[in-house]
Amino acid sequence: MVQVKERGEGRVGLLVALALLGAGIFLGVKIIPVRVNAYEFRDFVQEECRFAATRNNDSEILKRIVDKAKSLDIPLDKKNLTLERTTREMIITAKFQQTIDLKFTKYVFKFDQQERAPLF
Repeated sequence: MVQVKERGEGRVGLLVALALLGAGIFLGVKIIPVRVNAYEFRDFVQEECRFAATRNNDSEILKRIVDKAKSLDIPLDKKNLTLERTTREMIITAKFQQTIDLKFTKYVFKFDQQERAPLF
């Protein structure tokens, strides 16, 4: 039996693994904070909608939502935020798009949320 000594085969695999790991970390650093902020904003809108019955001033609710979006670096325009109060329920709709630069391409994160909560 003849032994063949192949040198360098482990190095190529290591380089490929490190490149994949680096790409995964880069994507995670770019995308995860945007998604976390979007989920935090979604929770805030849900809370505002649920407690809308205790707040009679709709402009105050809108201001609180816009301020929260600014604090989370969310590009929310006032024209993409609607608040509707009926006799039975509160409806809040928020939409925005956030472009994430991935150096080799751009990823557009689209956020579209509508919350409904009964008024007591």
